[in-house]
Amino acid sequence: MTSPQITPNVYHRASRYLHWAMAALIFYMVFLGWTLEDKDGGLFSRYQMHKSVGFLILLLTVVRIGLRVAYKAPAEIEGPKWQMWAARAVHIAFYVLMIGLPLSGWALVSTAKVPVPTLWFGVLPIPHLPLGHETHAVFENLHGIFAKLIFYVLIPLHVGAALMHHFIHKDDTVTRMLPGLEPKPTILQSALNVRWLVPAVAVVGAFVLATFMMRGARAPEPAPVAAPEAMESVAETSPEAGAVVPEASSASSTESAASSTDLSTPVPVWAVNKSASHINFATTFNGEAIKGGFGSYTADIAFDPERLDQSGATVVIDLASVNSGDSTRDDTLKSDSFFNTAASPKATFKATNFTRTGTDRYVAKGRLTLHGQTKPFDLPFTLKINGKQAVMTATAKLNRLDYGVGTGEWAATDAVPNAVSLDLKVTATTK
Repeated sequence: MTSPQITPNVYHRASRYLHWAMAALIFYMVFLGWTLEDKDGGLFSRYQMHKSVGFLILLLTVVRIGLRVAYKAPAEIEGPKWQMWAARAVHIAFYVLMIGLPLSGWALVSTAKVPVPTLWFGVLPIPHLPLGHETHAVFENLHGIFAKLIFYVLIPLHVGAALMHHFIHKDDTVTRMLPGLEPKPTILQSALNVRWLVPAVAVVGAFVLATFMMRGARAPEPAPVAAPEAMESVAETSPEAGAVVPEASSASSTESAASSTDLSTPVPVWAVNKSASHINFATTFNGEAIKGGFGSYTADIAFDPERLDQSGATVVIDLASVNSGDSTRDDTLKSDSFFNTAASPKATFKATNFTRTGTDRYVAKGRLTLHGQTKPFDLPFTLKINGKQAVMTATAKLNRLDYGVGTGEWAATDAVPNAVSLDLKVTATTK
């Protein structure tokens, strides 16, 4: 003969800790959602975190429902029937929305015209749901409605009711959900004991901390990287990376230095000062400006403005050194969807023909090899030579799709444009 199950005075320990952990996560998600309106370099990272925390809340909600089924809950607090009905309705609505919000967000991401891969906290890939793009607007509206309901309706009702029970009715509604309050204190002890404030303060503190952390979460501008020498630059385009242009340094004498040039001497060879050079690119992703650059490259440059027919330059860029200020985005750029560094780790620009177009202005004509494809590429540049030091700067446009950069869903140009801006600067000295 089994003994009757005793109704507990408090919720199960795991349920109580889970309650407050999820409360903190929900507040964090609300704030994180607000920051998605900020179109800055950290937007991609915040989207990834928003998705990761959403899936975490979905998982914890399932665990919490399981605990509620496995362990008997305390008896309902007696009161007016409408209050008891409202309390049950709010709790059910919370469970529905804590499942509905992540699921609608998952569907929203899956139906985007350019679905962005989701890695759960940067580790576990989450597949997209098999839904059509035509349902995107429906899930977008649904996700927004769910978010507003939980923040503007359910949270105020839930918190307000808890405070009413604790300070007006003076019952144990609040204390039986607080960790560390066993056995349950008397009403007087509960009113005087500050321990019940600890979880609430923790949630508010977590929200405030998240506010400062996420407001400061702006992707750093990529550090300038030494650019390949004279008038060369490989343009890379990335799904969410912006273009940077290397500026090249080169030789540029003024007026009639040509007359004193000894054509029997070798063409000057230039050594790049990488700390004063960079190879950068810029683009946009869903309207968000993205900037990036490459930190590793080699440049072999022989250039004389008076002997352009004998000049030449070869720049080889290590594509795995891409830096757009966001490690997750950089991993996407290195993947087979973009640079495919596993198969084509290098980009090479070889200039064999130079033309003067004006004072200190030239065009380097050559061939660019990128993503396994080689095509003609012209790079206009400006060159200033002062003694043994030269500074070359250049800006140009590169059509990424001409080189197959951006495959599958990334071949579309509505999220990531075809044209990528290049910004080059090369500071060099003669050897």
